[in-house]
Amino acid sequence: MLGPVQLTIIALSGTLFCYAVYYKIVFLFSSRKFARQYGCKPARADRHWDRILGLDFVWSTIRASRGKYQLEDLQDRFSRIGHTFTSDVLGDRLVFTDEPKNAQAVLATQFHDFDIGELRRQATVKLLGHGIFNADGAYWQHSRALIRPNFVKKQVADFPMMERHVQHMMSHLPGDGTPVDIQSYFFRMTLDTATEFLFGRSIDSLRPDATEESKRFSWAFDYSLGSIAQKMRLGKFQWMYQDRKYNEACRFIHNYVSPIIADAVQHRKERNFQGNDAVLVSGAAAAIEAKKAAKAASGKVPLLSQQEVDVEKEGESDERYVFLYELAKQTGNQKELRDQIINTLIAGRDTTASLMSSTLFMLSRRLDVWSKLQAEVQSTLKGKAPTFDQIKDMKYLRNVLHEVLRLFPVVPINAKFANKDTILPRGGGPKGDEPMFVQKGQMIIWVIYSMHRREDLWGSDAAAFKPERWDGLQAGFNFLPFNGGPRICPGKLTSQELVRYVEGDLRRMEDADGEWAN
Repeated sequence: MLGPVQLTIIALSGTLFCYAVYYKIVFLFSSRKFARQYGCKPARADRHWDRILGLDFVWSTIRASRGKYQLEDLQDRFSRIGHTFTSDVLGDRLVFTDEPKNAQAVLATQFHDFDIGELRRQATVKLLGHGIFNADGAYWQHSRALIRPNFVKKQVADFPMMERHVQHMMSHLPGDGTPVDIQSYFFRMTLDTATEFLFGRSIDSLRPDATEESKRFSWAFDYSLGSIAQKMRLGKFQWMYQDRKYNEACRFIHNYVSPIIADAVQHRKERNFQGNDAVLVSGAAAAIEAKKAAKAASGKVPLLSQQEVDVEKEGESDERYVFLYELAKQTGNQKELRDQIINTLIAGRDTTASLMSSTLFMLSRRLDVWSKLQAEVQSTLKGKAPTFDQIKDMKYLRNVLHEVLRLFPVVPINAKFANKDTILPRGGGPKGDEPMFVQKGQMIIWVIYSMHRREDLWGSDAAAFKPERWDGLQAGFNFLPFNGGPRICPGKLTSQELVRYVEGDLRRMEDADGEWAN
């Protein structure tokens, strides 16, 4: 007699089978309608021995993930099947693409046809609540409007703050040539820097006198991100993931951040700067820019209203820039502030540390690039700490970072869901160059890693690390290190400037002409 576990497995398998059959029938009728209306052609398919549930694809993906060659596995599939193909997996027909025109459609030209989707919200809501990272529609637009104005040059150019945290990191590195895993220090340094920029106070996990609370915050942040990654891999089966430590990590982060949020709201109240005032000041700031533009055109001095004068004075004040304080000008809702600030933290910390690590990884293997970069740094800085303008003027450093982002994009895979029946401009037909049908609810996965290594887009040397290729090169949607379209990363300038500062300030590494540890 079958037990409850066996009966549950049989019931679940039967449900999946019925769902898969139903999905295929609905897809067939919907796609025929679109084919007639928009000239869609069937896309190429990744053939499986299990044509219903695609379990062979699931096992292959699990093996590739465990072996740490998942990106290479997907790149190989594109080379075998085509630049856009479908794959039937656990009852769903997924679309994989490394075609720039399809990425442009999803991110820009057909932006309103695609959403982040409920699966990401379900996977992240316990930690993130509702914010820019996992929102769609009107609330995403609200989140974007709330956050984007706060990424300004004043905070991007806060090099003294960056220098302090870089020095904390450097103090941990051995000076006797002993090999060290520097990536872990990069992750801690970027968390220290990000929390100071966002909260106005750093967790200072790299300080010799770091508190146990700071160390625990660092653990909770890392653990919660790992758990979210596991939940997202499970997709619609993420309800199966249950982890008491994940719940504990989320609670700790919320409890750590909540008093800081309350202080920020109180700070703005003490300055009599409530949420409605932010709208007035935003309009005043726009008026300032308009009048400055008129001045440049006419040569006359513009007359500013009193509020515009106050805004300009605030912009020029010596008050330290704190992202959370600026955000609190626009809303006093502490739950919303907490959600948005954690969303911003999670979106920026890992990407910055990843870019730093990949850059140093490549420099350690290309001493010719290292020498050329070092020469640019020395001739520009002349032994002094870098300024914002000097960092911006280092063209070879820019080329190096772009080439690192091309070969090792910080977000190598991304996905969205169609919120209605729609099309992609490429993928249909025998050559994959005709429109293809996309059903409502279907997941589109664009693989940036593969797109950035296509020889037809980047030349026969696409797999080679060649910073010089960026001399005079203007890339489009074939280069997406920070996403594109309306959802382009609002903090990309902050991330890039921190990396440029760390990698560009090579004065501390001038004696590194010896052998690098790989």
